[in-house]
Amino acid sequence: MNEPIDFHNTLTRIADWCQRSPDDVAVMANVVAQIRLLYPSWSWIGFYRVWHLGHDMALGPFSGPPAPLVIPWGQGVVGSCAAERAVQIVGSIKKFPGYVAVIPETQCEVGIPLVRDNHLYAVLDCQSPEIDGIDLVAIEWLGRIASMLN
Repeated sequence: MNEPIDFHNTLTRIADWCQRSPDDVAVMANVVAQIRLLYPSWSWIGFYRVWHLGHDMALGPFSGPPAPLVIPWGQGVVGSCAAERAVQIVGSIKKFPGYVAVIPETQCEVGIPLVRDNHLYAVLDCQSPEIDGIDLVAIEWLGRIASMLN
């Protein structure tokens, strides 16, 4: 993969989707598919959306094995990301207190909050089957993708 070209093309597509679609879920679905093209070895890529502020995150568009329909606020990587409104980078899930194990292959997970008009509305969650399998370059690009969705 030629990362700079692939990422530039990805950002261009996402900008186009954001301008053309009034529906966040439709855009999120295409974003998941696009990230899957860039990182086919990752075990799970998807969104959890705010359902009830401060209570639950509802499963949104994703690619990977079935996942929990709801993640409580503050639990696991996604819930912690939501509660803290901060990027969660977990190089080894075994070192994350309160990790919610769902996909046996997952060894590394990154959660990125999506905030619009000062309100958290979703978390972009990406998981890898390798310890430290999501590098800082990927995290930087995921952050850029997330900021486009804000």
